[in-house]
Amino acid sequence: MTIILSIFSAILSVSCNLTDHDLTGNAFGSYFSIEYTGENRDDELRSVIDLLDHNFDTDGNGDVAKINSAPVNSAVTVNEYTFAALTLAFEVAEASGEAFTPAAFPLTELWGFAPNNFTGTATSVPSAERVSEVLNVVGIRHFSLDKANSTVTKLTDGAKLDLGGIGKGFAAETVRNMLGDKAKVIDFGATFHITDPVKVSIQNPRGDNLIASATVSNSSVATSGDYQRYYIFDGVRYHHIMGINGYPSGYGAADPVISATVTSPNAAVSDALSTAAMVLGNTVELETLLNKYNATAVLFTASAHYYIGDTPFIMN
Repeated sequence: MTIILSIFSAILSVSCNLTDHDLTGNAFGSYFSIEYTGENRDDELRSVIDLLDHNFDTDGNGDVAKINSAPVNSAVTVNEYTFAALTLAFEVAEASGEAFTPAAFPLTELWGFAPNNFTGTATSVPSAERVSEVLNVVGIRHFSLDKANSTVTKLTDGAKLDLGGIGKGFAAETVRNMLGDKAKVIDFGATFHITDPVKVSIQNPRGDNLIASATVSNSSVATSGDYQRYYIFDGVRYHHIMGINGYPSGYGAADPVISATVTSPNAAVSDALSTAAMVLGNTVELETLLNKYNATAVLFTASAHYYIGDTPFIMN
């Protein structure tokens, strides 16, 4: 079996026996595929996935949308999964200096990358003054989590949350916990948890060829890149991963990271850290962060690649 981490999708080919199940569908603005053995649990799995998709959505009336629209200092009671996802997201945000943060949604909206306003084109980009203004409401300090009551309170008007950078990984990890040793390959939009040994290949973010591969087992793999949601304006590529300075990660850099693949024991952590890796790049700060979570990374720029930690990936 070979998995390809590609620009738009993961291509999965597997030979199943009669006891295998392959549940597929759409969630979090992408696809999912779950291969597992044992009794059929499709309905139970789909119910949980639908619940997560509903509550993590920034639109509608799920938990995250309710938090974002709530008045300042008004506690919002959330589902246990939502609270767990936010708790982990806040932890990684703090550990990464908010290179990854679930509280950058005002910037995502400003730059035109929110799911409900992304068109793939732009007639202008935000001014430096506007970016600076919006940065004032970005960050986890604008929210308070109350574990005892499973509530989230917004502390600053205009602050907003978004679990897009960890949601697919959290869903994969939730499914993994539900299935236990019956899980084989769990794939949420190319964020994976893999049990048995599987060959995983990374596709060139600027082409169709495969540039690296690894045999992975009992581990999770996630990739972030500047090619998944972007537009070109005045010859410059702007993408949806926001840097700490309020601009898309790598903005203005001579050779920015364009793709980051992280391997770790936890799919939600891999998901979040792949975003942090795009922002931090090949730095001591990223190495320290990855070590904290027993994670490794392979980073690609337009002209080079970098291994951080004992990553299983090797260049093709």
